[in-house]
Amino acid sequence: MNRRVWLYLGTVILLLFLACVPKVMIVPKVDLREYDRVGLIGFTCNAEGNVDEFVTRWLLMTIRKHQKAARIIELGSQEEVLKSVQASNLNSEAIQAISQKYDVSVIFTGNVEVTEIQPLDVPHRHWLFREARPISGKTSIEGKRVKARVKVWITARLWEAEQGGTLWRTSAFGEEVVDHVSAVSDGKIIFDATEPRQAYWDLVNPLVKKICADFETTRARTEMNWR
Repeated sequence: MNRRVWLYLGTVILLLFLACVPKVMIVPKVDLREYDRVGLIGFTCNAEGNVDEFVTRWLLMTIRKHQKAARIIELGSQEEVLKSVQASNLNSEAIQAISQKYDVSVIFTGNVEVTEIQPLDVPHRHWLFREARPISGKTSIEGKRVKARVKVWITARLWEAEQGGTLWRTSAFGEEVVDHVSAVSDGKIIFDATEPRQAYWDLVNPLVKKICADFETTRARTEMNWR
């Protein structure tokens, strides 16, 4: 048998051996199933529109996929929740008051910070990123919906409700071209896509996946003891 045949047989044997090595489950770094009730406050955003709502909804769906038994209660927007406990800022005292009012053990909050928006001129027949050209001046797109290159930070935080301390915190950064942003007369950019998933998916999904990695149960192969 020639060398190529031996190499092929060796590869097959190695793959069969690895397939027989048992896997063990690795528990998530953050297990919300340990808590009776988890409160979720809608994420905030420094840009107008519906990006924050989409991020909150998609993050909730992702966590529930990883931890189906977790009991997560949607409390509403941060503004609504703070108003309900007569608080102006989300601090330790406010978290304690929210916990008592809504009977939750931990509280999940987050923020979407848009750090840069560059409107792009994309000819109708071209849709690739390399074909997009920056628009000079926001006034040129007032009243129109255009594509834009967006840079964004998403931060998430899990509060311990009794003392108002932080149990967990993480963040993720991304840059992508999104559809359907609008400019108004004062130069403000608004994310107002009628189909947020289609418009913001490429930007939001990788960031939510990164944030939710700590809630995922993973599997790893056990180390073999050759002694």
